Amino acid sequence: GPVSVVSTAQYVDVESVRFTGDQIGLDGDTAIIQLTTDGSVGNVAVDGTVTMIDDVTSLTHTGATSLTISSSQAAAFVKIEGGSAAYVQVESVKITDDQIGTVSDANLVTLEDDKMSLDGALDLKNEDATITHTASTGTPTLTISSTSGPVSVVSTAQYVDVESVRFTGDQIG
Repeated sequence: GPVSVVSTAQYVDVESVRFTGDQIGLDGDTAIIQLTTDGSVGNVAVDGTVTMIDDVTSLTHTGATSLTISSSQAAAFVKIEGGSAAYVQVESVKITDDQIGTVSDANLVTLEDDKMSLDGALDLKNEDATITHTASTGTPTLTISSTSGPVSVVSTAQYVDVESVRFTGDQIG
């Protein structure tokens, strides 16, 4: 049958590991890991940092529903970081510092304070696509410009409307 080790001193030491009730720790920090149950589900609470030391490691979820990484504190945030020359990859999206892209084109979007740069085309696929400027302070202005060549507005529907003026080929009406 099973063997139980119980201590009247409130803890059991095995080598340098201390077991105190549902907590596993060390002599100087007795609550590094706490094991609990929530109904039939076992929980592990870790006080400190979990460090994975192999060159290639994985955090794998084998359940059928979901994996959540979160912080329960209102003012806290969750930070996923890749290191000095590394990147974070979610599915086929690659995030490197302030750039977001794909695995094969890592700098499609560059984020800056109050600005976003796009290195590629913007395809609006909705049937009624709209670009809207909603600023309301000062003199709000939407500017479409090019520093390296002409700006073209072209429609395959045979005309372009600007306010109440319709441009059809070389006709204005």
